[in-house]
Amino acid sequence: MTKFLLLAFRNVFRNRRRTLMTLLMVGGGVAGLLLVGGFFAFMFRGLRESTIRNGLGHVQIFTAEHFTRDEVHVLDTGISDWTKVEQRVRAVPHVRGVAPRIEFYGMLSNGVKSSVFMGSAVNPSTERDMGFTPNVVSGRDINASSDGEVEALVGTGVARSMNVKVGDGLTILAVTADGALNGMDVQIVGIVNTGFKDLDDRYLRITLPSAQRLLQSDRVTNMVVGLDKTENTDLVAAALGPRLQGLSQPMAMRKWIDLAAYYKQVRTLFSGIFLFLGIIVFFMVLMASVNTLLMAMFERTREIGTMLAMGTPRAWIVALVMLEAALTGLLGAAVGLVGGNLLGSALNASGLHLPPPPGSNVPMLFNVLHVPGIMIGSAAMVMVSLALASILPAIRASRLQIAEALAHV
Repeated sequence: MTKFLLLAFRNVFRNRRRTLMTLLMVGGGVAGLLLVGGFFAFMFRGLRESTIRNGLGHVQIFTAEHFTRDEVHVLDTGISDWTKVEQRVRAVPHVRGVAPRIEFYGMLSNGVKSSVFMGSAVNPSTERDMGFTPNVVSGRDINASSDGEVEALVGTGVARSMNVKVGDGLTILAVTADGALNGMDVQIVGIVNTGFKDLDDRYLRITLPSAQRLLQSDRVTNMVVGLDKTENTDLVAAALGPRLQGLSQPMAMRKWIDLAAYYKQVRTLFSGIFLFLGIIVFFMVLMASVNTLLMAMFERTREIGTMLAMGTPRAWIVALVMLEAALTGLLGAAVGLVGGNLLGSALNASGLHLPPPPGSNVPMLFNVLHVPGIMIGSAAMVMVSLALASILPAIRASRLQIAEALAHV
């Protein structure tokens, strides 16, 4: 077996120039997949963390009724004893903080024009401690005001539509938990860009006590849980299940991946693009390798005829050709892995930036993550390609007639 392997290794490097070109082609395919896959992985991680930091959190807790029926009045399916829920959640390891929130709708007016808004009420200090900070493009974030004024943030679309700026006032109207209409004057302290135009055109944010006073209810819509690391989400979710039992209301929780529809759409899109690139590389390596192996087989026709004349089994000829292809694939994968990782490290050190993505004005860092799964998958893909490419040359070599092969020129 050792001599058989040594013979295959020598045959691979018999024509060094052709072998070098084959290794560069195979290695280039692997390196390209590593760079593209590593950049996509970096982009997915950045989008995941930004989605979580923008307020989605790692886990959200609702009442079970929130998913089984529609609200008759605002906060009808809200969490009533939310302070007890908060205490139980904070006792779980890896929990960084718990933020109660209220989501509500209403009308806002500047005295001349009225518009619909989507309101979000938060505890500003808790949100900041958890790292959930809005993208304020003008002014500042809201605080628990001590002078009686109700502070508010509005989206860029709201500010443009209502013709208001930082320091101006608006009147907001909403239906209370009892079905009555209530109003409140707010002072705009900041204008935010959420990254989504439709949301910016309706977004309004006030403090939790102000919203409870407006809606005349002490309930909250949900509880947002922030963790020390996103990787601990499943662990914390498993620990939270038993702790949410035995409360006055049946509770339900959702992990961030269950609520991040935009993230899942982007990941699905770019995963499809990566799969398409992988298929292209697969067929590129396959076709080029078939051509290279057929050329090598025709050049060695007399040699193969001699081996057959000396009694070498035809099955051994097939195994020899396929072993040579496997060695070529293995060496090409090694070249691609080394080259791709070195090139990725060089790009990471260069600090290269891409133009801002849609909805953002901040340039995007070009970075390549070294993902073991992509390395293994890319290497396995080219080795499978070489194995498949060797089938036709191996079969042709094994079917050569001894007399014709020895007379081949």
